[in-house]
Amino acid sequence: MAYEGQTVNKLSSGRDTMKKKIIKTISGAMAAAIILSGCNSAQLKIDSEDEEAVEDSGEADSENESDEESTNESEEASTKETEDEETEAKESDADSSADASDAASDADEESDSAKKDNDNDSKKKTDESEFEDITDYDSTIMLDGEELTEDELSDIQDFLNQHENNGFVATSYRTPDKANWNEVFYGGAGIENCDFPDEALDAYLDAIGEDFVEYDLIALSGDDVRSYVESKTGITDFDISLLGGFTYIEEYDILFDQVSDTNHVNIVCEEGIRRDDLIQVLVYGEMQMVGELGAYRRISLIETGDSDNPYMFYSNRELWEDYADSVIEASVYGTDETITCATSGTAYGPDIAIIEDNAVEDIIYPRLSDIDLSDFNDVKEIAFCDVNDDDLTDMVLILSDGDDTVAVVCDAHEYYEGYVEYSQGSSAVTIWLSDNVKKLTADNVIEYILNHQDEYNEL
Repeated sequence: MAYEGQTVNKLSSGRDTMKKKIIKTISGAMAAAIILSGCNSAQLKIDSEDEEAVEDSGEADSENESDEESTNESEEASTKETEDEETEAKESDADSSADASDAASDADEESDSAKKDNDNDSKKKTDESEFEDITDYDSTIMLDGEELTEDELSDIQDFLNQHENNGFVATSYRTPDKANWNEVFYGGAGIENCDFPDEALDAYLDAIGEDFVEYDLIALSGDDVRSYVESKTGITDFDISLLGGFTYIEEYDILFDQVSDTNHVNIVCEEGIRRDDLIQVLVYGEMQMVGELGAYRRISLIETGDSDNPYMFYSNRELWEDYADSVIEASVYGTDETITCATSGTAYGPDIAIIEDNAVEDIIYPRLSDIDLSDFNDVKEIAFCDVNDDDLTDMVLILSDGDDTVAVVCDAHEYYEGYVEYSQGSSAVTIWLSDNVKKLTADNVIEYILNHQDEYNEL
């Protein structure tokens, strides 16, 4: 089963930065004007002292004449310097005004940019909240409403068991846009293969590194996929890239895959209610649903009034709590983070489900070839850590049968981009840890492996 993660974007505004920039620019211009004014005053004083020295070297009559000429020259110089000062001040004011204008322009541009970012952010939030939680998803009980009749339950049961709808049955989703699309489209979702040229098939085989088609070929046109998703959920412009289990040949807008089995699960509708156009049914599988802890699910549908397409899918809540022996908040080594895990004992050993947003995101099946774990259903600890330095978080389990304790390491590996699977564990690693770690705790096991990487990798 494939599960996908999510990305978070952060937007920031530059208004405070630009405000400081404008203040700094204006203050700098004012300081420049003051400095220029101060320099001119000092120059006037120096000129006046030089003129007095000239006056002392002449005779009385010539002193008066010189004094008059000096006075005139001083006035002319003073007038000229005053004019220069005014010109420079005007130029400074002009420069300051231009700088302030540029800064204001920059501020306007950044303000507009921030506004656009905020608008985009608002649009993003609107898109994300397109589907509201109208089904009380986190609750483990049905909504109050009008009880469905046996005939209505039978009709809905037939609808859910149709090949084109059954992919929505065994995948959990709070709202339809959160569905596991690889499960929905596994086996083609009842969509007929599209016509495709040999070049498209060759491109597909090149992409997967094969020379021929080995299993049943699925070839879905992008238009058919988008139309299907809209009719079943109301989602428009479906993002083809969400189908990571398929190989998309963009040039031809075709999705290819090969299958040799099916994920079809015949279900039985046990009970249900209607609230306006919202339908909720409690279902279980005739055989336990593949890869699930328990058989019971609560599926929510929207009545469309269209006889050809009577329901759209809205949510699917696996009631995993009813079948869990224990719920453990597993530690993530070296951090304060935890991952919710549910355990369920079986005749072969414990099953460990990773729970995210009240959905079973993955199930790990620790099974050892040389050690019987059938009695080791008591899960004492679960921890996550990248123990082999491959940038994937591995799972460490401490299990007990009441008398003995063992450690099982389930290595993570990337099955395809964005989808991680866990191994069932290694008998050799479990024996090695039992022989070398005096007290088997999750932290002790992780620290021993990290300090003995070469030995671990050899095992």
